[in-house]
Amino acid sequence: MEKTEFFICKCHDVSHQLVLGTFEPTEDEEHVVYGCFHLVHLEFWDKLKSATKYLFGRKRKDGDFDALLLRHEDADRLEWFANFLDGDTSVTDKAVAPFQFTFCSKENVYEVAFEAYQVTLNDRSIHSEYEISVCVSLKPGNVFYRLYRTAKYLSGYCSCYGDFDSFEFLPTDAAKIRIMVSGLRVC
Repeated sequence: MEKTEFFICKCHDVSHQLVLGTFEPTEDEEHVVYGCFHLVHLEFWDKLKSATKYLFGRKRKDGDFDALLLRHEDADRLEWFANFLDGDTSVTDKAVAPFQFTFCSKENVYEVAFEAYQVTLNDRSIHSEYEISVCVSLKPGNVFYRLYRTAKYLSGYCSCYGDFDSFEFLPTDAAKIRIMVSGLRVC
């Protein structure tokens, strides 16, 4: 079954977007979920600040292209992709604590984090909130590689795919998607 789903950020900014899709595999092909992540262009001065941190090996909190915050409503649609990858044989893992994992595309690193934070309400009571963020950063490397990538980044280069970066989830990644789903259900 072919399917494509469009995920936008909790902030409702359509430039913070993720698209997941599948193609019908033949009998001898494994199931693959293809992803495209929009790489947000920053203003030059923000890009220069980000590039300088990258050059010296420091990371920006929201990655080099802005973060995507997944919404609670995305859990069922995301779970469909996990079921597609593993043939609907796994049960959803429970997110018992904040988690963080990474995966890579050809040129960038994706950091997925389930984070808890405290919110003080008007009546001064403290309430816990949860969010899942997907942050994209330039791949780390030695200083010469970082210098090369910094020059490309400052000249406007984001990915070999243009303003989008492409990656794949394989059947072995189904557990990662299930962890994201369980975290979204907690949110």
